[in-house]
Amino acid sequence: MAFNKDQFAAAFLNQITGTMTKRREDALEYKERQLEASERNQALINKRNARASAAVSFGKEALQYLPEGVRSKGVIRTAMASGMTGVKELRDKLAKAHADAGLSAGERLSLNDVEAIINMPNIPSIDQSLIDMSLEQFAKKTYGAIGEASAVEDDTSVVGKLFGYGAKDRVKEELRDTPSMAGMSVADINAAARMSEFNSLIPNAVMSFSQMETFTKKDGFTFVKDLTEIYEDAYNSSEADDAVGLAYNSYIAAQEDLGRKAGSITPAEIANQKAIARKAYAQRKAKAFIDATAAQYGGAGQGFFEQKFAMDQIAEIMDKDFVDDLMKSYDFTPEADKKDKDITQTTESVVTPTIEESKMEDVPFAIPDVSVDVSSLPTVKVRPGGDKEVGLFGDPEARKWDRQYGDRYNPDGTPIVVKPRPTDPEETIMVESYLSGKDRSTNAIEEWDRRYKKTHNPDGTPKQFKGD
Repeated sequence: MAFNKDQFAAAFLNQITGTMTKRREDALEYKERQLEASERNQALINKRNARASAAVSFGKEALQYLPEGVRSKGVIRTAMASGMTGVKELRDKLAKAHADAGLSAGERLSLNDVEAIINMPNIPSIDQSLIDMSLEQFAKKTYGAIGEASAVEDDTSVVGKLFGYGAKDRVKEELRDTPSMAGMSVADINAAARMSEFNSLIPNAVMSFSQMETFTKKDGFTFVKDLTEIYEDAYNSSEADDAVGLAYNSYIAAQEDLGRKAGSITPAEIANQKAIARKAYAQRKAKAFIDATAAQYGGAGQGFFEQKFAMDQIAEIMDKDFVDDLMKSYDFTPEADKKDKDITQTTESVVTPTIEESKMEDVPFAIPDVSVDVSSLPTVKVRPGGDKEVGLFGDPEARKWDRQYGDRYNPDGTPIVVKPRPTDPEETIMVESYLSGKDRSTNAIEEWDRRYKKTHNPDGTPKQFKGD
């Protein structure tokens, strides 16, 4: 049978035409399916966008409580990557910690506070690109609200395109360029829909919260009330009377042993020693309550040392040095930029004796030196109310006088002169504690400096401070 080239050409063209048509129909059908899917997926993407927007809102609220800096950005992103509800839990915990600390709007928690209640072990390993990414972008990627369709490489030749090759690839590229919603193309929306509704961008992101008792502003007011009552009750108790009696007897005996006659010991000296003894006993009772509270709430993030009202009252009863030492024992350092920071005592301040400094160990030094002409020394105004004792809420003028002059002047305004500072570096003395009843040996110069360096000159005369 002879070859019919016309018949062959017609059959070939029919086959090619059918294949071309099939490729184009398949591409159009694919396009229709993708457009329909995009319409359906818009509702899903809107839902994920809403979740991402809520997460951003919680994240920005949480940032208001955190210290400024890159680390805080890492905290927020780790919270988002730790689970669907992570950032909301973080916001709630920080808000509670902020309220418990008694901070006002605009004040921020310290990193120590944050680390005390939140454990996020992988923050240091976060990729910097995730930190630099905007919070909105991070949230959308995390909650599957944003997708990006893969680029399509169409290397079909011109002749191939004429025959319908690469038609589907060209449709894909067209869908990548066809805008749909929120700046996303049809292809992008469908790509986002294929993603999981939650995608952790930080591998093994973990966030856990420590459950601990916190010392709130309300607790601070209760603490101050209880501390004041404990101090006042102890100050006026019969036990304090016994301590005063013991102090009086020890003082008189010590002065007589040093050669002083009973008649030469002035009422002001005796009143001063009695006041020291009574205050020391009350301080000892107050200290036990302070130590117990610090042991319960003194940890990082628990808020005890952040309550200024409570710290001020402790300093009023004990002294500022006691507060500083207590903070150091719990490794607490006040924020350097804290505006309501307590005013640091200077050399112009009068140091109130602590419990240890208030013991009868002071007795060997508290004797006038005959080489000093007391009449030549300056005097100050008489103490309001004389030598009458006052409590925390007594005569404010008397309390002000005590703070300014109490360690250097008697109630009648005359100076308190102490034994001159020893000069022999090897000299030791035996001191007696009326609280323990035991004697101990100590270096005389060091003991003098511990008690009198801030209030007296080396010759035993009281220092003159600004405002005297």
